[in-house]
Amino acid sequence: MHLSIVGIVGVAMAACSAPAAMRDADSVDADASERPVDVPLDAPRYVGTGNRFGIGLVGPGTALDWDLSAELIGAGGYVRLVLPGITRDTQGADPAWIAAVQAVYARGLVPVIRLAPPWGDADVRYDSDDDAHLHYTALAAAHRRVVEDLPLDPSLPLWVEVHNEPNLCYEWTCHAGDGASGWLPYQTTAHEYAAMLRDVADAIHAIGDPRILVMNAGLAPGGAARCQCGGSDFAPGVTSLAFLTEMKVAVPDVFAHLDGFASHAYPAQGEGWGFFVPYAQASIGLHFFERELALIQRDLPVFLTETGWSTDGGGTRAQIADWTVNAYQGVWLTDPRIAAIMPFMLRDPAWDAFGWVAPDGAHYPVFDAVRALRCQTTPGSCP
Repeated sequence: MHLSIVGIVGVAMAACSAPAAMRDADSVDADASERPVDVPLDAPRYVGTGNRFGIGLVGPGTALDWDLSAELIGAGGYVRLVLPGITRDTQGADPAWIAAVQAVYARGLVPVIRLAPPWGDADVRYDSDDDAHLHYTALAAAHRRVVEDLPLDPSLPLWVEVHNEPNLCYEWTCHAGDGASGWLPYQTTAHEYAAMLRDVADAIHAIGDPRILVMNAGLAPGGAARCQCGGSDFAPGVTSLAFLTEMKVAVPDVFAHLDGFASHAYPAQGEGWGFFVPYAQASIGLHFFERELALIQRDLPVFLTETGWSTDGGGTRAQIADWTVNAYQGVWLTDPRIAAIMPFMLRDPAWDAFGWVAPDGAHYPVFDAVRALRCQTTPGSCP
């Protein structure tokens, strides 16, 4: 039995004392720091900050990014930061990461940190402890060292997203000559990532601070059936549902090690295909997190760590603003299972088709439209 997150109301995080809203209503554990890391983590429950608005960055961000995020989403909103560069040899957090998390907290926002390997280096499986790539205690210890270095806020959580879209070939690579006849099937990748997620989640929970919460990597709705080892070829044809199923095959209780579930439910007319169509045609994709949540069979709060429209889909900036407001009103803010919505992404020249702000900081229509909606629907001042 879990506490409901209906309405996502109240700041549930209170200092370091394992607040009641963070625990199962029937739990006999006095403090989350006492739970053994080898026991399924079925007790924690997150009820949110009262503000489900958020935004994603493509790195730790700058002062302008953090200021724009605060303007857009308001106090208690969520900012997804990408912190790339973690290998099994990483000894702690980069000073820039520490500064970024501190800056987000200073603006009254909740950091959601995506811990990632170095840019351009997705050889995560080779940071395993074993040749089968099913044990990752050294890599997990490196993740723990990074998280232990990061600042914490007395009343806001720190959410950790472990990796990103491992069901895509460029996020989980294999060396030439590995795999089956030089190919890595998605079943193998899913087994390896499930083991890595288990070990990293356990290591982070072992820090013993109830403010630090863990979620999986959001998966690409449409993933690769197999990836060429040492090359760039791939075979499409499977959705994240098949990948999640195989994760459970390898580690049956993998989702019991999590406090939240990350989803990349992009607007689409099909499951894993037909992205960025107008809102009226995008219902299947916008609701895809429901299929994922039903498959994992865990009552976890959902974090949309990527979603939203791109001008590459054919919509104008003005149309995208209207479609995005429709998604908030028709899906994202109406479903009590959704704890936070962090569309991809605020601003970056390389990803400007998805941008909410131009590289120079000028607002695109979606920024002002969603800010106005937030001001209307979320408690608190909106100067």
